[in-house]
Amino acid sequence: ADIRRFDNYNSVIQAFISGQTQLMVVGNDVGAQVLARQEALKPEQKFQLLTSPSHIGLNKNEDRLKQAVNDAVAKMLADGKLDESSKAWLKTPLNPDNLKD
Repeated sequence: ADIRRFDNYNSVIQAFISGQTQLMVVGNDVGAQVLARQEALKPEQKFQLLTSPSHIGLNKNEDRLKQAVNDAVAKMLADGKLDESSKAWLKTPLNPDNLKD
């Protein structure tokens, strides 16, 4: 196998689309966009290399904002909206392991 490294996602995607590479490794957000936009190529996800936790950053001493964000996330988890968003934007179900504190 010939493993090639590219400087950025655009180069990786162009190499894949043009047939210079047979596969590519990208983040799931980028991969979801390629899957959605390149139907003629019929790309498919083969496997997931790793999963990373998701984070929300806030300024220090923003206790009310932190509580509002926590409440919104809890509500979206409870009613399934967070999973729906993950499927819509990332083309994959929500991974509970990504929600750890």
